[in-house]
Amino acid sequence: MELCCTYIETNKFNEVVSFYEKILQIKPNIYTKDRWVEFECGNKLSIYNRKFDEEKINSKNNVNYNDAYIKDFNKEQERKVNNIITLNFYTDNLSTEYSRIKDLNIGKISEIMYVNITDPYYYFTIKDPEGNLLEICGDNYTKE
Repeated sequence: MELCCTYIETNKFNEVVSFYEKILQIKPNIYTKDRWVEFECGNKLSIYNRKFDEEKINSKNNVNYNDAYIKDFNKEQERKVNNIITLNFYTDNLSTEYSRIKDLNIGKISEIMYVNITDPYYYFTIKDPEGNLLEICGDNYTKE
């Protein structure tokens, strides 16, 4: 078995896609317009628009989903919140990337943090519009 992709379920599809386009500096591969996109960024990072399926399910001419999917889709769910995983990205020049992302003004960005357990490790964090935590680490960090 192998990991196919990691995906973010969102009701803020365009906002989340725009956020990742800016962070990753690439356009996604669109598989289904307004429903699903994938970014090739070392591994696949995908974004799934839950509202797309909701609109299709609620349409009078629904032929896209079976009963099991609809039942699962409509079950009462607590709001999913990411508090277990962190999307970790690497860059060759952490100082440059920190400045670039800070200048984008797309979310609250942490200070650059430092950990040294076995090797020096510098990183900063930012949350996407759904609250998922991104940790951006890398080399060539110059202390200010």
